[in-house]
Amino acid sequence: MSLPQMHYTSAPPGPDGSGFRFTAVSPGVPPSVLREAEQLVGYEPPRDAPSRPTDAELGSFPEMFGFARLSDGSGLLSRTIYTGADYSGRWGNFHAHALLVPAGTPLPGDLPPIALWGAAEWADRTPEDVPPAPLDRLTPRIPPGLGGELAAFAAELGPRLAAVLADLRRVAEDPAAPQVVLAETDTRAVAHWLMLATGALPRDAARALTFTTYTRRPQHARQQVVGVRPEDARAVTGQPHRYAVHDRADTRAEPPATGDVWALTAAAVWAAGADALFKRAQELPGAGPFAAGPLAALALAAGVPVPAGAYAPAAAWATGHPGALGEDELERFLRAVCAEGRPGSLAPGDLAALLTALRGTVPLAVTAPITARLVDAAVRDPAVAPPPLPPGALPEPHRSRLAAGLGEAVRAGIGTPGTPLPRTAGLLRIARTLGVDHGDLLPGLADRLCRRVVDGPGRDAGDGTGGVPELPDLIGESAPLRDLLLDLLEARAADHPVAVADGLRTTPLPPDGLGARPHLRMCAALAPHAARAGNRTPALHTLLRASGGSHLADPSLLRTAVHLLWQDRGPTAEEASQLLGESGPEVHRAAGTWDDLVSAAVDAPADDTAAPTLAKQLLTHGRDAVGRAAYGDLALLAHVHTLEHADTDPSAPHGNLVERARSLSSQARPAAQARAARALARLLLRADRPPHELRALAYSNDPGLIDAYAEAARSPVLTDFLTVPSRLADCYLAWHSHESAGPVWNLTRRELLEEVLRPAVRKMPDDQLRLAAEHVGRHGPAHRDLFEEWARPSGGVKQLFRRFGGRRQDRAREPRWGDVERPRDGGR
Repeated sequence: MSLPQMHYTSAPPGPDGSGFRFTAVSPGVPPSVLREAEQLVGYEPPRDAPSRPTDAELGSFPEMFGFARLSDGSGLLSRTIYTGADYSGRWGNFHAHALLVPAGTPLPGDLPPIALWGAAEWADRTPEDVPPAPLDRLTPRIPPGLGGELAAFAAELGPRLAAVLADLRRVAEDPAAPQVVLAETDTRAVAHWLMLATGALPRDAARALTFTTYTRRPQHARQQVVGVRPEDARAVTGQPHRYAVHDRADTRAEPPATGDVWALTAAAVWAAGADALFKRAQELPGAGPFAAGPLAALALAAGVPVPAGAYAPAAAWATGHPGALGEDELERFLRAVCAEGRPGSLAPGDLAALLTALRGTVPLAVTAPITARLVDAAVRDPAVAPPPLPPGALPEPHRSRLAAGLGEAVRAGIGTPGTPLPRTAGLLRIARTLGVDHGDLLPGLADRLCRRVVDGPGRDAGDGTGGVPELPDLIGESAPLRDLLLDLLEARAADHPVAVADGLRTTPLPPDGLGARPHLRMCAALAPHAARAGNRTPALHTLLRASGGSHLADPSLLRTAVHLLWQDRGPTAEEASQLLGESGPEVHRAAGTWDDLVSAAVDAPADDTAAPTLAKQLLTHGRDAVGRAAYGDLALLAHVHTLEHADTDPSAPHGNLVERARSLSSQARPAAQARAARALARLLLRADRPPHELRALAYSNDPGLIDAYAEAARSPVLTDFLTVPSRLADCYLAWHSHESAGPVWNLTRRELLEEVLRPAVRKMPDDQLRLAAEHVGRHGPAHRDLFEEWARPSGGVKQLFRRFGGRRQDRAREPRWGDVERPRDGGR
């Protein structure tokens, strides 16, 4: 691979002009690259630099070394130094030497750009051989003792290094992250910052990092890391959304804090001079970008004092990759995380996280000291959660020592009602593991567990807060406690099934271990959405099957199932009808659900078509069975069933339908009265209505029944039927009849004739109207004459003749004066 060169400085007049210009460029570099590179290699000396420096002073000027990404994706690696006076003697000259790195091409040796700081190939002046050939190699110049110098520099930086590494991680992960500004009086310190960063960063992030070690105007720099002198950092200070400024010279500013575990661990590794761990950590399995676990594990094994937050990720990684570390290295790692005196290593939370991570991957004997320390801390400190204790977790001598020292404290914790349930469960596990006798404490514990499951933490202030996540394991390991608890829950489920079912949603019980406890089994089997479904009778069958018993033999099971499924409402009439038909009235009366069935009928919505059927079913069991209060509504609803099935139900009584509706309405509520009136109206508007019932309605002079009839006659369903000649004729005959009835009927029928029937006549085509007249005429010629007279339009007799079959003599149309007939025979 070859890197085209570019040299930029102030030069005498030549073919390309005079002043600052590119004085030597390798062949093939596009002009667009030169224009963009010119904006990146320019140099301004520090504000306090001597205006006419001596040769000795020139060496103190900042060296601007940088790597930038151009718009075409290629990279520009450049070095700019101040050279003093130019060819004309004017001060302010500089020389820039830049290399073009093609897009997607690594630097020679796959080195990060900062590794080429001080490379031997960088030139201080334009070469005499123009144009210069592209460079095939770059030779890093690594001064002796650089590793120790960087480690000392990292130790000197303290927490600032972790803060900068955290900012650089944000830059690598988010292109919109703030630029990192490093304020140093010496650009070599900026280069050291960058060497520390690229050593710790993942390989791809280190090689893609853009930077400059010096600029006078950081607000114009577009690199990710910008080195400035302290006095120039003020231009970007106070803008945290754009710049993360790190100025060691500002003694007033506290070192920025960071919670980035990877950055804190990397800073500790650098400070310990263990930078060789970075490369190894990136080669370990499971080492993703910025993964703290592998690096922290290696650091702990190497004796590096990592931050407290690095213990848990280190243990998690070591557990997930038990073969990644050698046997000796793994042993050193475990000793380090258990050692006393290190910040964070003794915290119970860290020890618990480590124990959780290592469980099942290393022998229990290895983690026994951690387990013993956690057990001791959990018994003595209520804020510490007891650890899991699988068999063999506490071998001798740990078990005997803890039992002798903690036995009384364990019993006191289990027996104290004010002890939070999660802690009580953990103490019970400790007692079982240590062999501490606690059988006499189980009934009280079972009662507390039952109240926690049913009532929840918010209603049991004596038990504190928190759930019982240990409950399934707890009752699985203690058969006496399991039986005591399940018996208490079964009793509560029989009386308060909804509360028990709600409790089991947050603290589920294993369904295969409930035994012969049918009420509890139904509470546990209740599906989350079953109590909000449409028709819930299939869910009822599921629950009854899940109970393992028979509701016919034990009607209380039916009561529990009904209460579980109909929490938000009562059964609908359709559901109640199915329940009644499947189980019979005696079972429902014994279960206490009979009133629910009655309510389903009498409180059903007006459009519930199943309510009349249910009322008829309920009434078959007698007036005493349904109760005096609901009998009137049920009887009227049963009559609605008769009205709606007058021609299909052989058991329905015939005749006196109107009188029976009036009689039953006097004992029913208004809703049932209105429903019966509507059903009667729909029946009497049918063409095949029972004989004499319309006469009974007309002569009843009942405003409620007649108004319902009028309302039904005005409904869109009937007005649509009036387009049929036979239905129009039937309505005409009905509304012209019984003129001697009371005033309510006469007023209503006249309104129907004018407001309903006459608009239908006007819209009806002539041929259909003639058919309607024929249907009327079948009841006698006089009826037809009256119909034709009533249907006469406002146009007079001629219009009437036209609509009812009158004829006009057709006369040939005479041409108007001045009309000209079309020529015949083609105009001949």
